[in-house]
Amino acid sequence: MQETRERLLDTAAELFARQGYAGVSMRDIAGEVGITQAAIYHHFSNKDALYVAAVTWLFEKNTLGVGEQMAEINDPAQRLELLIDAMLQAMEADPRFRLIYMRELLENDERKLAAIAESAFAAFYEPLNTLMLELAPGKDAQLLIFSMAGMIFHHLEARKIAPYLPHTSAGNLDTPSLARHISDLFLYGVRQQ
Repeated sequence: MQETRERLLDTAAELFARQGYAGVSMRDIAGEVGITQAAIYHHFSNKDALYVAAVTWLFEKNTLGVGEQMAEINDPAQRLELLIDAMLQAMEADPRFRLIYMRELLENDERKLAAIAESAFAAFYEPLNTLMLELAPGKDAQLLIFSMAGMIFHHLEARKIAPYLPHTSAGNLDTPSLARHISDLFLYGVRQQ
């Protein structure tokens, strides 16, 4: 039963990332998993519930253990670099979450955005907020989180075009170098405010 649920989540995440929410039917998911459409409803009440569960599963799978690792580090700057490195590695290894997240931001469906924020981000957001307040007391923590995430997302996507641009340095495209760069740039900006 648990194995079927995980296959459903994995397959749904793959299809939603590739084709978007509107481009995927419950029949498509059932066919890919090799079960009947009715069997999906044993696990999820409707397509919305499956979608939110798949996005949440992807996010939790890719952030698993990062919070515990961060809790073991006293220096907020070191926690930031660990966080950025872990996010880069997770999103590079499994781009489905990144694709779904970017699609949702572009489509701007408030109902789905609220469901994803509540289900997928809630537990992870609080330690991030705390970290930002440690790094920049009195500043807008949410704005800092968005700025950090924006750098991470953009750099992952921009690496696709970087080799075709002049003055590209191959050494700056690997994940550890990128994590250090984003962390250093972010901390420099925070300290200048």
